[in-house]
Amino acid sequence: MNASTALIAVVGVFSAIQLPAAADVVAFDEAVSGDASDDRFAPSQTTLVAGNNLLRGSFGVSPTPDVHDLDYITFTVPVGHQLTSFVVADANVGGAFSFVAIEAGPIITIPADWTSVNSPLLGWAHFGTASIGLDIYEELGNAPGATGFSGPLPAGTYALWIMELDASSAYSYSFSLGVIEIPAPGAFALLAAAGVIFPRRRQR
Repeated sequence: MNASTALIAVVGVFSAIQLPAAADVVAFDEAVSGDASDDRFAPSQTTLVAGNNLLRGSFGVSPTPDVHDLDYITFTVPVGHQLTSFVVADANVGGAFSFVAIEAGPIITIPADWTSVNSPLLGWAHFGTASIGLDIYEELGNAPGATGFSGPLPAGTYALWIMELDASSAYSYSFSLGVIEIPAPGAFALLAAAGVIFPRRRQR
């Protein structure tokens, strides 16, 4: 492989390591898709793509007096991708904060009135107006009582539980979930074979 071909291979590999795109992709929007599911066993579903994926919804007031409008959303991180960030893009909540939790799998396995300190959740966090623009990914992974996580979450299906306890008014949230595409292992092997990553010393 000559130098030009090797350079093209390098560009191809590193272009595969995609950072989240600048423009947001709307993955779920209640204004378009209707009210997010109130059933933790049958969440609303969406699939994320490489880039910043917006999840928008409203909560708080519900058709039933004094009943919380719970939002459950299941999303899938495609094969060859990873979830790397969870930014509060916007928030209008009752009081100081609202609640969001994430669990591995297609459902939330615990009820909204769960009182145990420990839970099967991967993580949870409080968010509010002060959280706008902040990435709460690390906070989710280090939540007390949750199973926890660190680093990117791999391809798979995950469920979100989003809740506002003030049922007297309508409030809203918007999350931007960052997903990156990871290069295939064979790409680095190709560069190594070409002598790009590990060049051999030319012997005299």
